[in-house]
Amino acid sequence: MKQLIVFSGPPASGKSLIGGMLARRLGIAHFEMDRIRVALMPDSAHTRRDRIVAYRAMHAAAVAVLDSGGSVIVNAGYSHTSEREEIWRIASGHDAQLVLIECAVPVDIAIERCRNRAAAHPGLDLTDERVRELVNGFPYTHAGLLLDSTLPADRLLNLVEDYLESGANLPSRYK
Repeated sequence: MKQLIVFSGPPASGKSLIGGMLARRLGIAHFEMDRIRVALMPDSAHTRRDRIVAYRAMHAAAVAVLDSGGSVIVNAGYSHTSEREEIWRIASGHDAQLVLIECAVPVDIAIERCRNRAAAHPGLDLTDERVRELVNGFPYTHAGLLLDSTLPADRLLNLVEDYLESGANLPSRYK
């Protein structure tokens, strides 16, 4: 069965890193909302308006992959109910198993990671205070696998692969 694998979490929680590692391991497409946002709108910021455009583009790309019979990984915050409802509709409407991986990170580590990745990451507009706010207020659903992103990347990848092999599926509506 084709899968729509969603990596969700606050900034600097490891979504892109682990999602990319898994995509390479499985040989499937991987779309990152922030990279799509910057590719479509180079001068964009983390405004709600700009992020909605990027989510729509990422979701359209995911639908194209699913419609071709492939599995796909998407990663973004997915902190708003509307984004979670949309990804559920996409999976349901395209006969794909929806798998949720939520990445958690302590505030101090997220701030440090954002500072260290500043030149190489499209989230350049994330201040320390904004990262603190996003990490502390992130609405985890606990509907899928919750990862502690302070663990080594190879360990996180193994945990995700074990979860996928277990037949992980969201038992109820992801919102």
